[in-house]
Amino acid sequence: MKNLFFAILLLASANLLNAQQTLSFGPVIGANFATISDVDGSEFNTGFMGGAQLTYSDVNNWGIGGAILYSREGVDVQVGNVEGATNLTYVRIPVKGYWFFRTNEDRFRPKLFVGPSIGILVDSDAKFNNVEVDIKDTYNTLDLGLTAGLGFNARISESGTWFNFDAGYTHGLLDVADNTDSKNRNLSVTAGILFGF
Repeated sequence: MKNLFFAILLLASANLLNAQQTLSFGPVIGANFATISDVDGSEFNTGFMGGAQLTYSDVNNWGIGGAILYSREGVDVQVGNVEGATNLTYVRIPVKGYWFFRTNEDRFRPKLFVGPSIGILVDSDAKFNNVEVDIKDTYNTLDLGLTAGLGFNARISESGTWFNFDAGYTHGLLDVADNTDSKNRNLSVTAGILFGF
């Protein structure tokens, strides 16, 4: 009985060590090219995106990941002589299901991803013709969308360190403000280093 217990303990430890090698975590930075639907004269608002990302993959081709990101979004507007920008800053939490091409042993792994994206509004400001406009209570605190895209992971070291690149699109599902039909639309590009555990 004692030998059986130690055998089970040994197998469980081996599986745990293997799972730890499939977990990676690290910083990511990038840019958003954002707009809001159904806004006259809307143009892309370019903003910073950055934070931390976690990826888990225990099989060769499937994985799941999440991130916590500072995400500057909003919309630029140009209508006749009026030009301005609405800047919306979110803590954005995307959860991504990954399909990896090739295997864990390969140094370069293209990938596709899809999943939900939650945004929590933490700041908002607007300026039109260089006049600041108070919009503090105009926009909804919660945003929900779907994100999808492609990218690649490139192995930097045999210890499980990867260069990570993602290019994605987030399609907002909730109105950004009450009594409107306007939703977030974001193209984003991020890169980072993921360290394996």
